[in-house]
Amino acid sequence: MFLTALLLLILANAYFVFTTLVDIFPFNNVREAKRSEKITEVAVNAPIMLLPAVLLVIAGAAHTEAFAYAGAGLELLILLGGLALWWLPYLAGVTVPWATAGTGESWASLHARTYAKTIIVLPARGERPRPNLEHMILHSLILAAATCTFIAAGTV
Repeated sequence: MFLTALLLLILANAYFVFTTLVDIFPFNNVREAKRSEKITEVAVNAPIMLLPAVLLVIAGAAHTEAFAYAGAGLELLILLGGLALWWLPYLAGVTVPWATAGTGESWASLHARTYAKTIIVLPARGERPRPNLEHMILHSLILAAATCTFIAAGTV
């Protein structure tokens, strides 16, 4: 389970970086994002998303499950942040305050400009922004990584 967890942690991070930087429209729509937005998103989030993998490797090397649990807990927090950003606006009409940090836009306008033209499989709920398929896959990878990392932590 250790290797599965590590692979999922790295895969989720690589998927995030790839889909943030590489234009594969209509799966994503990074062509509409400003270069500075893409660079900032990767510079801020990729190191945080890589930290659970680093903690899991340290746990394996040191045979200390505390580091693995810390990594799993961080991965769970990353998942909760993604769910809050994408699913709260869709399900509850609530936008988290940090959704558009530094952009000067509302989440609805940022979403309309950068994500609304991508593949979205969820039904509309009024004018609420909907998670696109790209992020639904990312959230699934992060959930699988967090789950496997918690399981792996018990075997370190």
